[in-house]
Amino acid sequence: MSSAATLYNVQQQILRIGGPLLIVIGTISCLMNLMVFTKNTLRKNPCTICFIAVNIINLLYFYFGLLPTILSSGYNIDPSTNNIVLCRLRLYFAYVFSSWQSSYIILAAIDRTFITSPNANTRRFSTRRLITISMVGISVFWLLFMSHGLIFSQIIQFAPGYFVCYCQPGLYSTLIAYQSVSILGVIPPLVMTIFGFLTVKNIRRVQRPAQHSRAVDTGVIAVGQLHALHSKDQQLIRMLLVDIISFTLCKFPSEIMTIYSQITQYNVKSVEQQIIEQSVLQLTFLWYFVDNGISCYTNVLVSKTFRAELKRIFSNAYAFYFH
Repeated sequence: MSSAATLYNVQQQILRIGGPLLIVIGTISCLMNLMVFTKNTLRKNPCTICFIAVNIINLLYFYFGLLPTILSSGYNIDPSTNNIVLCRLRLYFAYVFSSWQSSYIILAAIDRTFITSPNANTRRFSTRRLITISMVGISVFWLLFMSHGLIFSQIIQFAPGYFVCYCQPGLYSTLIAYQSVSILGVIPPLVMTIFGFLTVKNIRRVQRPAQHSRAVDTGVIAVGQLHALHSKDQQLIRMLLVDIISFTLCKFPSEIMTIYSQITQYNVKSVEQQIIEQSVLQLTFLWYFVDNGISCYTNVLVSKTFRAELKRIFSNAYAFYFH
């Protein structure tokens, strides 16, 4: 058996087993996050509004982005390779969902920078109204900006009997590669990291030994002269920073493959090499979704508030159904 055939079989088995498992784990994670973040104690926070939106998008992305890939590469079931409308809708919503996810995390990072600022005027920008308007505006922008996916996506034959729903070869595929690397791969993690760093810097800059000693018993950190950063906001910052790290680590390999494909696009490749590259691309695509489905479990690890709310939800559910 050739190396291409071996890798293709390995890819199929991973997608057949790991893909559905990731969807189940991710669905549970998103639903538990939504149950916690929509509680009265949290849902009015601007940062939490972003978290709610991110989890809704992640949930949709699992079933409209990852599931079609699993069915296609793992079980050879892909209606989008026989129907150009489904093909274009599939790629369009993949572009939109990935853009929405990164944009909402960036908004959450910006909000946390605002709320931790020692400047009172800057802190006033951390409002539900501003975050909602920003989310609506960004959502509409990406819906329009990514509309090219509805026009230039095609069904392409990579090998005899091997068809893939992909972007139109040539200039468009080059532009999509640059879009993926810059707009979806480099810029979001960079912006998230910058605002995450500024948030941490704000907290450290305004802390004083005396203020810290008073905060131990009250669960607050003093920010400026008249502002207190409560424990709930501290927990949200922790969860956000972990989300930023997870996002960067999980999206990076897929962008590396995109860069490689762009560099070698004019090389003469055998059918075997094309199958190998496509298989590796599919595996990195599976890894791409890991951060979409683990945030609940990382939240449990880093946030006492999240653990307490989740425990309260389970306790109430147990009392309702068994008492």
